[in-house]
Amino acid sequence: MQHLVDISPVLGAYDGKPRAFGNWVKPRYAERMTGSTLDWNSEERAGTAVLAPSGRIDESTADAFKEHLLSAMEKEPATAVIDLAGVDYMSSRGLRALTLAQRAGQGAGTTIILARPNETMREILAISRYDMVFRVADSIEDALGH
Repeated sequence: MQHLVDISPVLGAYDGKPRAFGNWVKPRYAERMTGSTLDWNSEERAGTAVLAPSGRIDESTADAFKEHLLSAMEKEPATAVIDLAGVDYMSSRGLRALTLAQRAGQGAGTTIILARPNETMREILAISRYDMVFRVADSIEDALGH
């Protein structure tokens, strides 16, 4: 059996220095998963609520995202457009918040449309099949029907 130090160049993860736990030099997503912030803007256009979160929607921001969405659904708009242009990433908890907002909106007859997702968000929506659940528009104007 070979020693870990001997095969570390093949693995590319062990630098030969003793560590208290594990042997990763730098966790792969550590910077992305800490210190997330979520900014929120909302406005009304032609009787439609346009909700614009900005930032990462992950474990640290999903509850705030959910609360903003549910608060917007309480106003019972006919249509709510969620502008995803400023969203870098959305975890499963963010997707769950979308589901909860949709359920809350259904009781009031609110239609939720997702608009302007970037490539990462398009992939997340496709993998989770949320692009089959929600209408996804390329622009705010398209979502508003202009």
